[in-house]
Amino acid sequence: DDGMDSLDREILKLRFNKDQRVSEVRRLLQSSQPVTIAITQRPEVSDHEFIEEQEKHLYTICTRTMALPVGRGMLTLHTACPVPSEPLSIPRLCLSGRAPPRGTTVDLTHIEVVPNMNLWPLFHNGVAAGLRIAPSATNIDTAWITFNKPKAGPEALPEHAGFLMALGLNGHLNNLAQLNTCDYLARCHEMTSIGILLGISATKRGTMDLATTKMLSLHVESLLPPTSVELDIAQNVQVAALLSIGLVYQGTAHRHMTEILLSEMGRPPGPEMENSVDRESYALAAGLGLGMVVLGRGGDISSLGDIGIADTLHYYMVGGHKRPLTGSQKEKYKSPSYQIREGDCVNIAVTSPGATLALGMMYFNTGNRAVANWMNAPDTQYMLDFVCPDALLLRMVARGLVMWQEIQPTTTWVESHVPSTIRPYCLVKPHPGSLPDNVDLETMNQAYCNILAGACMAMGLRFAGSCNNEAFTTLLHYCKMVTSLSSKSIAELAGKSTIEACLNVIIISLAMVMAGSGDLEVMRVCRYLHSRVGQPTVTYGSHLATHMALGLLFLGGGRYTLSTSPPAIAALLTAFFPKFPTHSNDNRYHLQALRHLYVLAAESRLLLPRDIDTGSLCYAHITIVYLDSSHYQSQEFTLKAPCILPELKYLKEVRVQDDRYWRVTFRREKNWNQLQSTLTGCVGVKQRAGCLSYIEDPYGFRSLLAQTLTTDKAVAWTVPADSIFSFSSDPSTVNFAHYFLEQ
Repeated sequence: DDGMDSLDREILKLRFNKDQRVSEVRRLLQSSQPVTIAITQRPEVSDHEFIEEQEKHLYTICTRTMALPVGRGMLTLHTACPVPSEPLSIPRLCLSGRAPPRGTTVDLTHIEVVPNMNLWPLFHNGVAAGLRIAPSATNIDTAWITFNKPKAGPEALPEHAGFLMALGLNGHLNNLAQLNTCDYLARCHEMTSIGILLGISATKRGTMDLATTKMLSLHVESLLPPTSVELDIAQNVQVAALLSIGLVYQGTAHRHMTEILLSEMGRPPGPEMENSVDRESYALAAGLGLGMVVLGRGGDISSLGDIGIADTLHYYMVGGHKRPLTGSQKEKYKSPSYQIREGDCVNIAVTSPGATLALGMMYFNTGNRAVANWMNAPDTQYMLDFVCPDALLLRMVARGLVMWQEIQPTTTWVESHVPSTIRPYCLVKPHPGSLPDNVDLETMNQAYCNILAGACMAMGLRFAGSCNNEAFTTLLHYCKMVTSLSSKSIAELAGKSTIEACLNVIIISLAMVMAGSGDLEVMRVCRYLHSRVGQPTVTYGSHLATHMALGLLFLGGGRYTLSTSPPAIAALLTAFFPKFPTHSNDNRYHLQALRHLYVLAAESRLLLPRDIDTGSLCYAHITIVYLDSSHYQSQEFTLKAPCILPELKYLKEVRVQDDRYWRVTFRREKNWNQLQSTLTGCVGVKQRAGCLSYIEDPYGFRSLLAQTLTTDKAVAWTVPADSIFSFSSDPSTVNFAHYFLEQ
């Protein structure tokens, strides 16, 4: 079982009938079979050394294998309805290999490997298995969920934790009894707690649910009363709880939660040994959570004016002298950290990423020039030295969020973010003695690459799920440019790790635009990136980005794509945060469990015609009419279904308009809700008399209208005119018969 048997082959065969791309993507994403270790033993190498060589090669392949489940979860999203009497099967995550020609098993026993390196990959494997369950599946209740509890084995707990999170993302954790929820949390298993907290919060998104808030309060110290007992909560669980607050209070601009998340973002290290590890992911989760709470409300939250959210976030983004602590924090942090000494200034390496994205989310689509100008790249070498190159990437993304309507799918728009002062020095080999003394080529080239990647990500978010051809061409251009750079010596100007990080962001952005389309060009790029094994710059995070991009292309087995509603953009920002892990247990900058929140942005927009007489899926031409906008009026075009529709908020009318089928029309002011429900299933179409389907007759040569009696010598022309009315629904033929052939 490779975990992909639930894919609807009928739909995939209809959509991708000219090649083997579906088989290929299954081959690339399968992680349940041993990999082939095809290296040859050289004469001077002893047997013992050769075994070590084989295992080292296996280890490099395992780095890729461990990154596969996230992509597989995307491919199989919502494709199955489990049988209540059977537990859900979770495919094995196989980290062993076979050496030809005898098929000898190779495993990691003779070399030193990181302990528990498969812990998070197993969690992702459990999430991928759970995401197969469709939201419409029935009988997903407490009994069935507890029936899936693992009996034994160290691998089973992380997988079950992932399974629980997936149930929450699909909306099924609503059915888990509160007693069982408490039982899971009381075990204090880190991953199970993360899965439960994020899963339930995703189910309760934007509801301000009181019971969920109480549960989250136990895991966030600042939400507890000052006199409460100190609980020993794992750092990653606290990170998950902070982001969960953002989900539960999404879009509400709740005052107390806003204050809490704002203060947690700048939480100092300490007291004593507390809050000294993975502080970056903690501050980022607080920033993303805050961004969700005040999502798009930057211009109209006068009730929160006295808190000074924007000013505080700007301070966390650019730095400055530490402000005096107030309230309960003042008493708590009297004792300094025994491990970290930060000095008198705020540590922007910790606070800047979360603050930057929080500002972008808060002023999402407001067009606020003042906030957008905060995000501009510095235009002098001196000012560039004060900004981390990674921060420039996030600033470009945040600027795109604020100036949402101004994003254009062109290279000109992307390049417009690069300051003119640094452009002459970017990705060009300098002539000896021609450079001014104050020019640092590495700084300028790193800034250039990160600015391009940030602008590409903003474009990817803006046109997510649209298959916009201009955006696709632009992003593919930058993807190929950066891919070709990585093998050239000029890449050393920015550093190969910077080039790799930017490539990860651009391939994800490209896949966001083409989500659900199964595009071959993007798939070829992903397949090339998949083949890179053993290169020092290609880390676990690189493979994670590649396989997430591959999964996005075939999201939900080709039925799903991405939405660009404000909550969806917040989910995509969280899932595709542009800092990928270095190794499989790396949660320093971003909690790996959050990579699955793309599910909250996925929506089914596949228009799938089904012949109501035969019950089989078929092809049919459809016409799409757009709502008028400032850029275009009376815009319509024809597609061949099954196809992914544009977002419904842009459409005025959708109609099945085909010579072989009777017309079906969906209008915004009439029966739009029927179209919305149709997109989760099929649209029934009635074939006209005298026609065959496009599968049986692709070119229309076998329809009754295409056949004549002129070559048939045995039959005289004795067909009565009345029979034309019985066998044709074509208006021109019926009119011809009515006016010329009827007596």
